[in-house]
Amino acid sequence: MQSKNIMKIQTRPIEDFIARVRTAKAKNDRSISLSATEMHQLSDSLTQVMTRLVTVQEDVIEALKTAKESQTVNIEMDGGNFSK
Repeated sequence: MQSKNIMKIQTRPIEDFIARVRTAKAKNDRSISLSATEMHQLSDSLTQVMTRLVTVQEDVIEALKTAKESQTVNIEMDGGNFSK
């Protein structure tokens, strides 16, 4: 796997958005609005999550390939002496 400097993902804007959607749903509101700052923060958080997800997915695929290769067993057979 790759060694990386992994920073903590800022999920607060995503959590805030989900809470606002939940509240709007409970009140039967048909829409919610976000300020420009909230939009940018939400976009940045979602970008971080998606980027991290792709990185983790690539690491998992590589680990599975390595595990599969390590399970391969090579067998060599010697037919012995058939001249009898």
